[in-house]
Amino acid sequence: MHKNTHDATSYFACASKYDFFGGVSKSVETGSKVKSRVVASALAELIQGCDNIYVMGHRYPDFDAIGSAFGVVCIARKLGKNAYLVTDKEKTMAKPLIERAETEFPNVVVSTETAKLDFAKSKKNLLVVVDTHIKTFVESPDLLSMSKMTIVIDHHRKAVDYIDDAVIFFHDPSASSASEMVTELIEYIPAVDEIGSFVADALLSGIMLDTKNFILRVGADTFEAAASLKELGADPVRVKALFSNDIENYHERNKIVDSARKYKNCAIAVADSKSKDIRIISAQAADELLNISGVDASFVIFPIGDTICVSARSFGAVNVQVIMEYMNGGGHQTMAAAQIKNSSVAEVTEQVMRSVDRYNDSLTTSD
Repeated sequence: MHKNTHDATSYFACASKYDFFGGVSKSVETGSKVKSRVVASALAELIQGCDNIYVMGHRYPDFDAIGSAFGVVCIARKLGKNAYLVTDKEKTMAKPLIERAETEFPNVVVSTETAKLDFAKSKKNLLVVVDTHIKTFVESPDLLSMSKMTIVIDHHRKAVDYIDDAVIFFHDPSASSASEMVTELIEYIPAVDEIGSFVADALLSGIMLDTKNFILRVGADTFEAAASLKELGADPVRVKALFSNDIENYHERNKIVDSARKYKNCAIAVADSKSKDIRIISAQAADELLNISGVDASFVIFPIGDTICVSARSFGAVNVQVIMEYMNGGGHQTMAAAQIKNSSVAEVTEQVMRSVDRYNDSLTTSD
């Protein structure tokens, strides 16, 4: 697959530790496949040297975190190892995928508590973190602190609080998604000659989510990965069905969209729904708001317990990652979020507007 000269992951090796770093500039594609091949070889070697492989994403994992995690689990199992996806089934934003796994990829999903207990029983464990590289964002910080051998696979812009003791740090901000990165690794591991339709669907769902159905952050690599997954058994129609809503969630999403108000070139909405799927609904509403003329970025604010959450989206004209970083959040240029404790919806709404102002001012200053 094509990589780029500025964002493509570079690496160096020292003893048994491998480090991979990526840049943040726009991509310029080249034809080299060397880096991913090297990472795939190192990944397979480390997996084969361990007894148990545990894979986790970020808190409230979405289709990209879950999809790429299933891909890594598949790699490990093809290499003859016990491998598990660590997540809270009730808090994932990819429940349809988890539900399919129970019948099509059984005995794979475990809770964080189960993983911690099992982790303590063996010294030859490997932890793989996907779709985040920030210590405090992972599904289980406790599991991360217990791990003596950790691999990171992520495409988000490098943050300060990154996992700095990983034996492999595979970081490529030019990739559309973690699922794209894992799909490419699969191609370079000979033992993984087939992955089955479920894992292929899972990886494609991650790519489709993060690219908004192949609209954003799409390069030649992305289409090549999708084509590879199609050959491996993915069905775009079946994957699209994973994103469907029931009628109640559809109405809740529309209520959020109807409540939106314009602020500068942004749309800001507040969700007061008590739905257990409020995170998913709010993210979908934020996506929908981008279809409004003159809206370059959208923000949906919603409370969960004692936390006020913000789901931010854009088509790239506005960097919502930077805006969310002003609020101690993060993400990607077109998809980001923040969580604020000890605050009210009104206060967070004001904070979003001030952050938008700060971002716009920074653009004026740089000009």
